[in-house]
Amino acid sequence: MEENVGRKKKLSPEEKWRIFLETTAPGAPVGEILRKHGIYPGELTKIRKQVEDGAKKELGRNKYLKNRQEVSYAEHEKLKAELGAKEKALAEMSQEYLLIKKKVNLE
Repeated sequence: MEENVGRKKKLSPEEKWRIFLETTAPGAPVGEILRKHGIYPGELTKIRKQVEDGAKKELGRNKYLKNRQEVSYAEHEKLKAELGAKEKALAEMSQEYLLIKKKVNLE
């Protein structure tokens, strides 16, 4: 009698990738592959979703950004407000500069 009966099998990322590749091959006997690996169809659905999410994440990544940082929503909003304030101040300074430039040119 098998010891792992009733236990959920922990699959490594490599095993999940192999199962994904096996089951997506044209004409693949999906049921046989699942039985061979001891997993259920619901687990295959999760594996396929993980592969899709990983591919989208990797394909959407900017290869030029080496150290991408994750920030919280609150931090993002704070930085956005700070940027808006700086842009407003820069616009005001630009207007003042133009006024000063006009005065100098008139004299």
